[in-house]
Amino acid sequence: MRPHPSAVVKNVTVVIRIALGAVFLFSCAGKITDPTAFAAIVTNYQLLPPPLVSATAVVFPWIEAVCGLALVFGRLEKGAALLTSLMMVVFTGLILYNGYRGLNIACGCFSLAANEPSNIAVNTLRNLVILAAGAWVLFFSKHQRLASVR
Repeated sequence: MRPHPSAVVKNVTVVIRIALGAVFLFSCAGKITDPTAFAAIVTNYQLLPPPLVSATAVVFPWIEAVCGLALVFGRLEKGAALLTSLMMVVFTGLILYNGYRGLNIACGCFSLAANEPSNIAVNTLRNLVILAAGAWVLFFSKHQRLASVR
């Protein structure tokens, strides 16, 4: 007996949702524990003034963490999927923009080594895969609405 297509989509969506959440939790872990190293990476992008670099290095990893937890635990997953997808669009744009400007800097995605050169093609492809996962969860996640209590 073959599973019903909607059951397959539901199961695939759960796997993608949890994997996407795990990616963001893995990505934010080092940034949360060492915001100074992450600030060095943000500085290398040469886009933000120093006060915004520090704020970004402190706040941004926590946004990733909240999104990751929401996706792993299936709470507010559509909002988390939308936010992670938007982040991937921005990150991909920043990677391509830095390539255009001739800056070959660490992207800061999974490593805090600020002097590590990056591979623009690999980073772009990785981000597009993560974007596709976010879009999948956004469009195929079945958000359960709570019945109104009377």
